[in-house]
Amino acid sequence: MAQSSDLLPAGEPLGFPGCPACPYWRMGPARICVRCAARTLEAVGTDACPVCSQFLDEDGDCPNWLCADPRRRIERIDAISYLSGALSIKVHRYKYEGKTGWAQIFGRLLVGWLEAHATGDPPGLIVANPTYLPPRSKDIGHIERIIEKAAIEDTEERWAFDVDNPEPAIIKTGPTEKSAGRTATAKRNSAAELRQLLEIPDPEITAGRRILVFDDVCTTGSQLNAVADCLLEDGRAADVRGLVLARAPWRPR
Repeated sequence: MAQSSDLLPAGEPLGFPGCPACPYWRMGPARICVRCAARTLEAVGTDACPVCSQFLDEDGDCPNWLCADPRRRIERIDAISYLSGALSIKVHRYKYEGKTGWAQIFGRLLVGWLEAHATGDPPGLIVANPTYLPPRSKDIGHIERIIEKAAIEDTEERWAFDVDNPEPAIIKTGPTEKSAGRTATAKRNSAAELRQLLEIPDPEITAGRRILVFDDVCTTGSQLNAVADCLLEDGRAADVRGLVLARAPWRPR
């Protein structure tokens, strides 16, 4: 028999990506959106790389250079879904076409993933892979917007989202070139440039804490690794993991 918390008072949700017309667009809660989206999102399987969530090759090895790098700083990178199908389209429209309403749905998926996978070992702080904004800008970064929406959807305040401090726990002080579509070597070079632009305004916020860095898309994890290095070295964090909304897949041939 269904529990009362599982009942759907407005009927079945319309399915991702029909979210804008769905009765639960305003009502929530996150668990409904998560179960609905699971019907169409391409889930990361248990046979994926345990470090970066990538598809493994025919020999069972991960093709991503980061996972075998002895200098890797990020412990692991989990993913809510692979970047495919409708999710790929909606992420692109959110990032590049200003369709900011998707931040609410993405925020719910973030909360839902935490509830499903992190209750037994919760992070001490959840931060965004920081977006650079010009001085005095009144805008909010696209990752930070998802974090902000997730904090609102977290009605029981179970998760330590980085939203209440005067400044974000980690900031990006200048622009970098977009890494999407670039080679792995170019991504590593871009990550090295990013590392030089990252700062921790107040190390007391991050010191000794287990930190989860959230991003929208991951291909190699180079940027997340740079953010982890900053949090560990400058922010004195205890350890750093990553979580992305969508993991760009490299499918075995």
